[in-house]
Amino acid sequence: MKNATPKRKESDFKEVLRQQKWLTLIGLPILMYTTFIGTYSVWGLLFVFWGLTSVKSGSVYLLEPIEREEDPALFWIISVMWIGFGLLYVLTDFYPEYLL
Repeated sequence: MKNATPKRKESDFKEVLRQQKWLTLIGLPILMYTTFIGTYSVWGLLFVFWGLTSVKSGSVYLLEPIEREEDPALFWIISVMWIGFGLLYVLTDFYPEYLL
C-alpha cells in the first residue's frame, strides 16, 4: 500500500517558520499576561501604535473601514481617540493617584 502523505522535507518546515507572524505570536501572550496582572500600559502602547499607523496610512478600521479622504471627520475622531486612550492607559499605570 502506497503512503498517501508525502514525506515532509526539512526545507518545508523552515519555510513554515519563516511565514509565521512572529510579532503577533509573541505579542498575544504578553497582552494576555499583562491584562491578567492588571497592567494596561501595554494595551495603551498598542492603541497609540494603531492610531499613529492609521494617521500614516490614511485608513482606520472600527467595525468597518474608514478612509481619511472619504470621511475625514470620523477618521480623525477615531484616530485621536485611539491615541488619547492609549496615552491615558499608559499614564494610569504610572500615575494612578492622579488619574483615577
